[in-house]
Amino acid sequence: SDLSVSVNGCYRSQTRTFSSTDLCGNTSSVTRTINWKVDLTAPVITATGSVANNANLGCNPSAAQIDAALGTATATDDCDAVSVTANDGSVSVNGCYRSQIRTFSSTDLCGNTSSVTRTINWKVDVTAPVITATGSVANNANLGCNPSAAQIDAALGTATATDDCDAVSVTANDGSVSVNGCYRSQTRTFTSTDLCGNTSSVTRTINWKVDLTAPVITATG
Repeated sequence: SDLSVSVNGCYRSQTRTFSSTDLCGNTSSVTRTINWKVDLTAPVITATGSVANNANLGCNPSAAQIDAALGTATATDDCDAVSVTANDGSVSVNGCYRSQIRTFSSTDLCGNTSSVTRTINWKVDVTAPVITATGSVANNANLGCNPSAAQIDAALGTATATDDCDAVSVTANDGSVSVNGCYRSQTRTFTSTDLCGNTSSVTRTINWKVDLTAPVITATG
């Protein structure tokens, strides 16, 4: 005769009673009790970090910042006290861009396993843009006498910039004209800054002379 299954949370037990009665009414019985656990549900993992999952940490984060962003996790199970293990995948590299996945796993005593991942993205860029500046004459050239404003501007020139990560632009800033008697010079500074704040600059300097006055002749006899 089987008793009903006794339930205590995840735990079960059942007793089977064996009875025998002889023809004179003498009766004996023996029982066997079996215990087991019913657990078909994997642990529930809660993972958190310093930023949201799949967030972008921006430029050049430290190892500590990356670790904090990948985060930690806890797990609960409907039957057992469970722990969490963390495993970091290799860093994925795509040019300047990086990503990494941390996988949190937990297994209960019945072998039910669950896992949760957190992915973090960032950029590595410590190189400033490369600026190429050109003009109508070589850098530090002398334009001679009385060049026009257009000639001075063409000589100071223009520039382009390239960067190993981003499309970048160039800004130009002209210094004031330096005057030394008839002689003049001016410097144009080209600057470019990438999205990670790396900045480079290049200058071009042009020299010329302003002289619109004829010589003064003193004649004697």
